[in-house]
Amino acid sequence: MAIVASNWRPGSPRYHRVARFVDELFSRVDKLQASSFDPKWKDVNLTTRVAGLEHFQSTQEWLDWTNPTKQSGHP
Repeated sequence: MAIVASNWRPGSPRYHRVARFVDELFSRVDKLQASSFDPKWKDVNLTTRVAGLEHFQSTQEWLDWTNPTKQSGHP
């Protein structure tokens, strides 16, 4: 499964909405992976790449910020 979003112009209201969603979801995915939620949440890997798609800019920035050893999504 993948969450896909349009590549909204940075600074636009829609970009900010998607960026806020990314921050809220990614910051709390550990809670969703707890035993009280559906076990499928344990399979979620936020760093997984989908062939032919790029991470949304704020998604990549969040990943870089939380894991500085793997900057820009390069393994």
